[in-house]
Amino acid sequence: MGVFNPFRTGITALVFVIAFVAACGDSDSGSPGSSDDKLRVVATTVQIEALTREVGGDLIELHGVVPAGADAHEFEPTASDLAAIEDADLILRHGIELDDWLDGTLSAARNAAVALVTGGIELQRGEAHRHGDEEHEDEEQDDDAADPHVWHDPDLAKIMVQNIVAALIAADSRNRDAYEANSAAYQAVLDETKGQVQAIIDEIPAANRKLVTNHDAFGYFTRAFGLEVVGAVIPSVSTEAEPSAADTARLLDTIEAEGVRAIFAETSVNPGLARTLASDAGIAIVDDLYGDSLGEPGSGAETVHGMLLFNARKIAEALKP
Repeated sequence: MGVFNPFRTGITALVFVIAFVAACGDSDSGSPGSSDDKLRVVATTVQIEALTREVGGDLIELHGVVPAGADAHEFEPTASDLAAIEDADLILRHGIELDDWLDGTLSAARNAAVALVTGGIELQRGEAHRHGDEEHEDEEQDDDAADPHVWHDPDLAKIMVQNIVAALIAADSRNRDAYEANSAAYQAVLDETKGQVQAIIDEIPAANRKLVTNHDAFGYFTRAFGLEVVGAVIPSVSTEAEPSAADTARLLDTIEAEGVRAIFAETSVNPGLARTLASDAGIAIVDDLYGDSLGEPGSGAETVHGMLLFNARKIAEALKP
């Protein structure tokens, strides 16, 4: 329900891109440049960067554009990012309107192929949008807006890994065995993480598994693990939207009616309004989840699997009696 698969994120588009990558590679070695050169890869988001590092390791030269802690919805590339894009052999992008800034910079890329890492993933609309009051929805809101936060479901993160390894192999077939081994190993990590997260969430009483979030970033997580988003401070999958006074009033009514125990905000989004609403509602505020970003090195949330476990523990701590 509420799930769809837009053409532009379809697997057909990815297959076309992979074929283009192969055509750009060295016809004899399957690897760009000389035998000593590493494949130059640009990842547009911090999540793609983290997943690509798991697959490519030290076999590639990896440049991540959106850094840890930044809001991808409002990001603008720097001069060093543009230089990396210009020199890249392969650009791994997210799509789903999360890295649209790339469209204006691709003309600088000389020979890079572009692979859509979210190809083949079934997309859903924002959870808070689907649970909202249809009679009061903003007329300008896009009813077909897709939720880009797919990495919060480990099964969908595995699809991202599969797309990444396919793109790397197409551009650098000489290292196929290593890429495939690394991919298999990390997909096993994601499977293990899924079980660990579910065990953490299962400790929350069923009646308490209702979330209000700062913006609509956790729909895939809640669907995967049996939670429910009943509202969002910013009622949109993008942090660029702004709630109206009526939105805020309705959210306070929802919090009271649903018996919500906490509001969850992310590190990359200003939690000011979320804190005010939590205070007004007399409930807890948890303002250090990772929604659009990952954590800094050493945070425990610098990888996709680490972030999933970090968020699960924070959510369970707030919702358990």
